[in-house]
Amino acid sequence: MPRRLLVVCLLLAVPSLAQTWNANAGGYNTGYGTVYGSFGLAMATQNMYNTMQLNLQRATMRQAMINKWGLAAVEKAEREAAQGKAPPASGPQVEAPPKPPKNVGAFKPDKKVNVGKTLADGLGGTPEEKQLVTAIFQATKQAFEAQKETQAWKNNVAGALAFFIVGNVTIYQGGAEPSDESSQALFEAINRTLDEVPEFAKMSNKDKQQLYDLLIGFTGMPLAMATEANEKKDEQGAAAAKALSGQLIQLVLKVDPAKLKVENGGLVFTK
Repeated sequence: MPRRLLVVCLLLAVPSLAQTWNANAGGYNTGYGTVYGSFGLAMATQNMYNTMQLNLQRATMRQAMINKWGLAAVEKAEREAAQGKAPPASGPQVEAPPKPPKNVGAFKPDKKVNVGKTLADGLGGTPEEKQLVTAIFQATKQAFEAQKETQAWKNNVAGALAFFIVGNVTIYQGGAEPSDESSQALFEAINRTLDEVPEFAKMSNKDKQQLYDLLIGFTGMPLAMATEANEKKDEQGAAAAKALSGQLIQLVLKVDPAKLKVENGGLVFTK
């Protein structure tokens, strides 16, 4: 999953955080809210939790049937359900196939968009800190977009939001990552959720890319902190990374981070 593949890239590309970054400084934490608010995009990701939860349950159930019966069998059963045929007791118990996603979160990248600079200016107080923030953002985005497993996530706000949730929930909970299948189900659930959020349908291409890059940056910072803390067995650094991930989850999704968990390889959203 993203975090496993990103660790090596971040360790190679990012200098020691301990030398230039005070993870416990409150100014950095408040800076995230300032940066996030500066784009005027906060409403786009709020009030999504319940819809995302329902879509994730559906996507997870569908993936479980695919694992058991195979994709062809599930799609055949869905076509028959759409025709009003009852599913056979010996096969997958499905509903009619979901509507094709509109992919309203997808965008065409524009090289003139420079969220890395906005993050550096908002979070870094010195030239060294700004350089560090830029390096973390660039390394995270490059590694994220290079993954073969998540090519469908690239240049899509749904992909960045799935990455944000997987990365920050894993850091906050301090346990195992969700499985690749669960992560893919999350992406599909978010992709369909964005189709139902009016704010996303109205967003410009530039706004979508800005939010995409911002979510990647908001994943890279605590991930870099957690990676270094793990390498150095630094309990204080690990606690700071967890605290930051929790703050970012609440900032973006407006939900208590304790409600998002990884259980038996799957992501669970609780009320």
